[in-house]
Amino acid sequence: MKLEFHPGTVADLNDAVEFYERQQIGLGAELREEIYRTIERVVADATLYRPVRADIRRCLAHRFPFSVLYRVRDEDTIRVLVIRHHRQHPQFGEERR
Repeated sequence: MKLEFHPGTVADLNDAVEFYERQQIGLGAELREEIYRTIERVVADATLYRPVRADIRRCLAHRFPFSVLYRVRDEDTIRVLVIRHHRQHPQFGEERR
């Protein structure tokens, strides 16, 4: 399975990692690892997670209050659109293609 990332996902993750790292040393790295594991679950079975809007699906991280929103572009490609904290506006990032 091929993974593509919207350019905004880098900023989404880096901002969150920096925030958590300021709260406690090492916590940002743990968040990053959890997001990577979440993306691995998506790659393992992208259709398992429910759509939140038309063709955008959401997979929840286990340990942190974050979701990975993505689109299945075709049978071989997943595009990660946004890494969103649960307190962000519910439509944050959904306009990304």
